[in-house]
Amino acid sequence: MTDKRVMLVTGAASGIGQATAETLARAGDEVVVADRNAEGAEAVAAGIRAAGGVAHARAFQAGEDASVHALVDGVEEEIGPIWGLVHAAGLLQNAMTSQVMDMDEHDEIWRVNYRGTYVITKAVGARMIPRQTGAMVTIGSINSFAALPLPSYCVGKAAVKSLTELLACEYGVHKIRVNGVAPTYTITPAIQARIDSGHRDPEAIRASGALPILVYPQNIADGIEFLLSDKAAAITGVMLPIDAGLIASAIYKQYVAPVQGFGQIGNG
Repeated sequence: MTDKRVMLVTGAASGIGQATAETLARAGDEVVVADRNAEGAEAVAAGIRAAGGVAHARAFQAGEDASVHALVDGVEEEIGPIWGLVHAAGLLQNAMTSQVMDMDEHDEIWRVNYRGTYVITKAVGARMIPRQTGAMVTIGSINSFAALPLPSYCVGKAAVKSLTELLACEYGVHKIRVNGVAPTYTITPAIQARIDSGHRDPEAIRASGALPILVYPQNIADGIEFLLSDKAAAITGVMLPIDAGLIASAIYKQYVAPVQGFGQIGNG
């Protein structure tokens, strides 16, 4: 068993999950790197250990109840009580309309992204409640706030936002905080693959927010680290956009009349 805070990070073999696991380990937490990609999870855990951190690798399937419960039970019994959960495991989809989306793909995305979040937060919550401590961070999306042409992914991420708020109310009496982060288009390996295949335009991504920048997994991990820290002790039920200002600027950028002095400093 350990004296460190045990952080269970799913989807941690790459992307946001990997950046989060590495960030929490650098902060002194003991990290469980969980992913369906067992080899990738072990590689990330090995990298953390090589850098002086404490990490363990576990393989699991986010959309399978038995696998989720086996993961949570195994961590609790073999490593220690889970103090923090970051559920970053999820599936992406390409843009399409509801009329052309295959229902098998729709159901698989919903099963992993929403139902997977529900099942693992329930499993970890059952362990945290008797201890009266802990924190969770879910992964929403800018899709949690506005519709994009991603029929299953978009609706599922809106549901994750609602679930996060519900759990914050349900678990708050047990001194457990539940928050989420809502990333914009983040340059993960999965998004980079879509850029490479022509399904995403990096310059359009850069221009989509108030800040003309690309957002990377480390930006998201920094927000997650904050939400799990004592500095966020009074924050729960929040779905925090980490989006370079995309949500704030979406309607602003659609203003159809000229704006005097736009982009200038001073009295232009």
